[in-house]
Amino acid sequence: MKIRLVWNYVFSLLAIALLSASSASHLYQSDEFVDFPQKYAWAKASPSVVWCGDPESTTTLEVHIVGRDDVRRVWLTGLGNTGLDRRGELFDDGSHGDLTANDNIYTLADYRLPCKLSELAGQGWGHWEGFLRVELSDGTQAGNWYPLPRIGIVDRKFQNTFEVQDYGNGLSATAYAFFINDSQHEIFSEYPLSELICGRSNFQAYQKLYSVFPDMFDFAAVMPGMQIFHPDGFGENVPYAVRVSNQVENIGMGSYDNTEIFGSAGRLRTVIFHSFGDIAIMDHELGHAWAAYVGQSLGLLVDEDGVYMHWITRSDVAGQMGGAIFLEDGKNGQLAYNGDETWRWVSPSEILPYSPLELYLMGMIPASEVPDVHILEDPDYSDPLRITAKSYKTITIDQILQAEGGERVPSVAESQKDFNLAFIAFQDEPFNDAAYAFFSLLSHEMMSKNPPWENSYYAPFYWATGGRGTLDTRLPVEVESPAYLPGDANPTPQAPDSSPAENSSPQGQLQICGNLFGVVGLVIALGTFQLFKKRTG
Repeated sequence: MKIRLVWNYVFSLLAIALLSASSASHLYQSDEFVDFPQKYAWAKASPSVVWCGDPESTTTLEVHIVGRDDVRRVWLTGLGNTGLDRRGELFDDGSHGDLTANDNIYTLADYRLPCKLSELAGQGWGHWEGFLRVELSDGTQAGNWYPLPRIGIVDRKFQNTFEVQDYGNGLSATAYAFFINDSQHEIFSEYPLSELICGRSNFQAYQKLYSVFPDMFDFAAVMPGMQIFHPDGFGENVPYAVRVSNQVENIGMGSYDNTEIFGSAGRLRTVIFHSFGDIAIMDHELGHAWAAYVGQSLGLLVDEDGVYMHWITRSDVAGQMGGAIFLEDGKNGQLAYNGDETWRWVSPSEILPYSPLELYLMGMIPASEVPDVHILEDPDYSDPLRITAKSYKTITIDQILQAEGGERVPSVAESQKDFNLAFIAFQDEPFNDAAYAFFSLLSHEMMSKNPPWENSYYAPFYWATGGRGTLDTRLPVEVESPAYLPGDANPTPQAPDSSPAENSSPQGQLQICGNLFGVVGLVIALGTFQLFKKRTG
């Protein structure tokens, strides 16, 4: 059986709505098209967050065609649960909100996104993704499966719910999120095209946070208020983590303190950039504060151009920082030990808890609870339930401790388990009420003690740690928290096992973001199962 190995798993982000037939001026059912490379187009939605269920809440869609003179018509396709391909046409003739005819900027103004409250999966927020389709001058149908634009959607019951405190100079906050109107382009040079360099960009966002709030955060996460595309090729800037400081010993990295660069007086541990519209990768990036750095000398870490930041794919470590195996039929999963020198292929759920080794490195469990790890050589995947290998290597926790200089310090009895995170949103235009609600709900979900929502692609930190750790995203502001927020009515957690769940999930390829100033991260491969199948063939 053929396989394709990738460094880690990724979460598929759900495209939750279709472009409606009533609003679209042109519909196609055909899904046959030639490739239209991503480098020739980028898109923008303004505003980038709208209300679900409010007929007055609309957005203006723009598709910018660059470097091509053979495009004569443009559509955006939305994928929904039915899988139908419905295309809403945009215009470059001075109509439908188009400002200048024949300038290769195609526009559809005052567009009301179709949405169903049931598709918001209970948490009150979601997002819609468009996919480009064009007709060339010779009549050829072309397109691609790169999501653009992505638009946030919020249940309209949260209208006028989140009280906002204004700090002046474009800074404001709700009880759960800090907002920056970057009108002077101090954080990013332009929107939505901007060159984001991992570990060397958006320091101003954190410094502005600390200009208002005290040094009380262990983590800070920033999210642009819209999709950000790199000007070279129009790829989307994607999640990564930057390690800011570390005082934990024997977890594969030394002690260091770069907090001053970010505006912290010494407490900040890690900062995270997460692309717009979802928090699906947040657990993974938080995990990089502790993992995966142990076991390099034992062969436990993946080696890609000298970068060691994820567990090797052919191991059964699993967890948030583990690898995924992609089989020839598009299925993917991780290895689980059967106990008799065979392994089974376990398809991970969209949401995985931290593995025992990761929990140990985080200070959540003692070393004695970490099972042996196996690394397979030349595995045979022909029987996914009884995978064999030409040979395998066993790595014990004692070997890891010996290689790293001893047990973790501080120990599990003394380690920090309750953390504060500041959630920051920024863009170069004012935030509307829907955006204040959208980002506040994203932040609130991170601190939930409930299990993941049905159809969600994010596990609250508490759940991912098996109920051992907490994450508090509330800000010290003089505003009231809403009387009701999703999840508040059912505070009883259901902690997961520390092993992968038997499930099936569509997932895509990922890359790390580079090794600048302790930067670690991955690329989100976006879309539904249908999208993944189309892109991988």
